[in-house]
Amino acid sequence: MASRPVAQLIPGQPTEDGNRVPLTRLVPGRGQRGADAFQAMDPFLLMDHFGPMVLAPGTDAGFPPHPHKGFQTLTYLIQGAFRHRDSTGGSGLLRPGGAQLMNAGSGIVHEEMPVPEHLETGGPIEGVQLWINLPRAHKGSAPGYTDLQPESMPWRTVPGGRIRVLAGEWAGVTGPAVTPARIAYAHLELEAGARFEQGVPAGWTAAVVPLRGTVTVGGTAVAADTVALLGEGDAVALSAAGPASLMLLAGEPIREPIAHYGPFVMNTPEEIQGAFEDYQAGRMGSL
Repeated sequence: MASRPVAQLIPGQPTEDGNRVPLTRLVPGRGQRGADAFQAMDPFLLMDHFGPMVLAPGTDAGFPPHPHKGFQTLTYLIQGAFRHRDSTGGSGLLRPGGAQLMNAGSGIVHEEMPVPEHLETGGPIEGVQLWINLPRAHKGSAPGYTDLQPESMPWRTVPGGRIRVLAGEWAGVTGPAVTPARIAYAHLELEAGARFEQGVPAGWTAAVVPLRGTVTVGGTAVAADTVALLGEGDAVALSAAGPASLMLLAGEPIREPIAHYGPFVMNTPEEIQGAFEDYQAGRMGSL
């Protein structure tokens, strides 16, 4: 197999979102703007590493009600707990090691907020939210929500570490998240001195994103909260000199026009305007 080199290192951008939630915006990263950024990571639109932070008692830091249309969100929790509610009646508890897959489709309003216990006692919160584009044919699909509990995607042992697969296949393990876009997505933890290699289809977008520690890809060091966008090849190969925690992304590009504004991702500016009109008219529902 031909290992993919690092084509570009993209530093994350520290910011806040929702209700005072500190995060690092990894996609689009620092210096990336507009359609070029989306096309470079196609089919991935956005990736946020939120936290790690410790909520003080009484803190309501979270993501109050807001709309989405035209894509899917896959939210993975590393530590802490969040509760989800949406305008279709979906609800669930996001626990450490679990995830939630939400199809915004034709339009949805949702919130992700700390559980009542955290409001009373405080506690740690950390996770990763990934936005996955929907092909044009699926942008009008019915909105919905799927709980992916930790038991459905347990840690699996790999040489020198462990892996939790959320979607697609890594290390012979298939994750439970099913998306119209063809993707493979996993959380990998490696011990010092470990090496990991996995075949990835040629032509797919592929990236390595350390959350903690530094990994080396084709002789290039990749630090925490940096996206290593990989070049051509049919395998992802990396090593860790010290302990490292990272996300692995791969996906088949959709290669369709992208129009984006705020919480809406469509194919044309006219469709973005339509999304605002749908939301303002209440056609996405409410909480």
